[in-house]
Amino acid sequence: MRIPCDWLKEYIEIDLPAEEIGRVLTMGGLEVEQVVEHRDEAGGAAEPVLVTSVTSNRGDLLSVVGTARHLSALTGRCLRAPSYSSPATESPVTADRRVELGPVTVEIIDAEGCPRYCALLIEGIQVGPSPQWMQARLEAAGLRAINNVVDCTNYVMLELGQPLHAFDFHLLADGHVIVRKARAGETLTTLDGIDRRLTPDDLLICDPGGPIALAGVMGGASTEIHAGSTAVLLEAAHFHPATVRKTSLRLGLSTEASYRFERHVDPNLPLVALARVAELIIQTAGGQIKGQAIDVKTRAFSPRTVTLRPARCNALLGTDIAPRQMSDYLKRLGFEVRRANEDLVQVTVPTARPDVQREVDLIEEIAVIHGYDNIPLTIPGKLAASAVLTVEQRTERRARHILRACGLNETISFSMISPRDLQKLGLPPGHPQTNCLSLANPMSEEYTVMRTTLLPSLLAAAQHNINQRVTEIALYEINRVYLPQEGSELPSEPKRVAGLVTGSPFTARWNMPRSAELVDFFWIKGIVEQLCEGLGIQELAWARANHPAFHPGRCARLLVSGRDAGVVGEMSPEVQQNFDLPEKVYAFELDFDLLIEKANLTNVYKPLPRLPAALRDVAVIVPDTDEFSAARVMETIKAAGGEYLAAVEPFDVFTDPKRIGPGRRSLAFSLQFRAPDRALTSEEVEAMMEAIYARLEKELGAEVRKTQ
Repeated sequence: MRIPCDWLKEYIEIDLPAEEIGRVLTMGGLEVEQVVEHRDEAGGAAEPVLVTSVTSNRGDLLSVVGTARHLSALTGRCLRAPSYSSPATESPVTADRRVELGPVTVEIIDAEGCPRYCALLIEGIQVGPSPQWMQARLEAAGLRAINNVVDCTNYVMLELGQPLHAFDFHLLADGHVIVRKARAGETLTTLDGIDRRLTPDDLLICDPGGPIALAGVMGGASTEIHAGSTAVLLEAAHFHPATVRKTSLRLGLSTEASYRFERHVDPNLPLVALARVAELIIQTAGGQIKGQAIDVKTRAFSPRTVTLRPARCNALLGTDIAPRQMSDYLKRLGFEVRRANEDLVQVTVPTARPDVQREVDLIEEIAVIHGYDNIPLTIPGKLAASAVLTVEQRTERRARHILRACGLNETISFSMISPRDLQKLGLPPGHPQTNCLSLANPMSEEYTVMRTTLLPSLLAAAQHNINQRVTEIALYEINRVYLPQEGSELPSEPKRVAGLVTGSPFTARWNMPRSAELVDFFWIKGIVEQLCEGLGIQELAWARANHPAFHPGRCARLLVSGRDAGVVGEMSPEVQQNFDLPEKVYAFELDFDLLIEKANLTNVYKPLPRLPAALRDVAVIVPDTDEFSAARVMETIKAAGGEYLAAVEPFDVFTDPKRIGPGRRSLAFSLQFRAPDRALTSEEVEAMMEAIYARLEKELGAEVRKTQ
């Protein structure tokens, strides 16, 4: 908001320069972004103007009087608060839904969107230019002068913070004002000449013929004040902030009125604003008030009472402020204060301050007025315990450390993606990951849905790096995805960990064969295994997998304790082409919540073995099918090996239809036997090997090739 300093000083006795006023307000919570000088079109003397930025819960500061009150509280200077009333507004005609008064009828149908609507009729006006002093103030505040009636409503809005609207009364059908929600298919031409298509969520001001204004946002062209207007019906209402904001956002139509209603306008201000604007209109446009004001009020707007404990205030702030001083601070802000007893203070909060609801809110107000610079640096006492990381946080921190140690760099991407990203990922229609949560108000036409996978973001990051001639890429991300839930408006938000590598894993290529320059499937698989090992996850297994985004036959599914944990492998050539990636790309995406569940961060250290292990190799010929996987053969060997079998590692796979037959393959494993307290004899090792041979032949029907 732009606040001319000369206007501000009409309501507070202060002689500080504009820059100092800006500093005081900023330190008091009302940020003054800059102080500018305004000159009128005639090039008169420059007037300093404060440009303020108001938080979303302080609508009371969107007026000159509200800013003056806050400045008075901060400085202790005398506030000259205006008081406006007239016989018409002192004794209005009231009702809870509908009032008929002479030629005017006001009816509220949607009480939730508009709990209060006040109106006042003025006849015999003459529309023309507003006085020069009013035009100058409006222009300094950033508003364009229009005519004396509209300028008066804008002037009072800036002065008191209550948006008002003026209807040409003779253009209202039957003088009947109806506040209701829009009906499907209704339209309204607003004052800017644009036809607006309305939805049932929009709150309207209507007459029996249809909509005449968007409540709290903008008036309609059909009842606009013009040069021939002679009677005006003034509106001052209280609209629900969320209702106004939804309409403003949907239409992309932000006005001075909507900006204030979104941030809450005092529901007890409409009659005061009507008295003030009627006074100004009669001064500048003539005319006289017809009858009494109308006040349709669907409920009472009583101030809230909050209890303050001075001892609690000092304990939180680390101060020693006297209760009487606290009361003085709150009274400066317009609060009413009375002592309940020695330990409690009852504070009545004005209806202009809906942000003050709890004791801690009062304490914050006291801190602001006392001055943060005046609060001493203290250490809070009686701390029960220091904060510690949760198991989930510690697991995630270790996972990041492991992935960085594996050479991967962390990336953080948007939670929103484009549906085209899922198409580029090769996901067919109907795939579970194409079922996305769509955004009602996307920040751009590109990002319209919430992500269900991290892979598109990593691939896009790799593409960006390739375009910048960075060819060695190793990335990871730990973040949430958003999966729609049947029967719920909100999605589930599981956490995923994903990684991607392409190009060379080495920092230099000197004297290295071409085959060693690029990463492969086993490189990305090794990263996943190191991650699981570093998190203390024991029960790992691998299974062949088919995924539309990965190369057929070159991807695997990780199983943790028999549960599906995710997929690892080479991206398909189509995906590689869709993202313009020149080299083969290897990636993984895992269920990080499952990894957290199965992680064991407590390391149990064992002493290094003193005695050497006995080494043996075994090769088995089995059918070349998934049923006879290397993992199954390893489990069979472990089951038969006994307590002294320390390790089993596969080291070779061999297929040759001529030598071992079609549809068969040879798997070779390295075995280590070790006793903790002695060296094993050859006879003991051979006995264990014979047990393994027998188990392989009996359970798997394998042909065992015995080696030393």
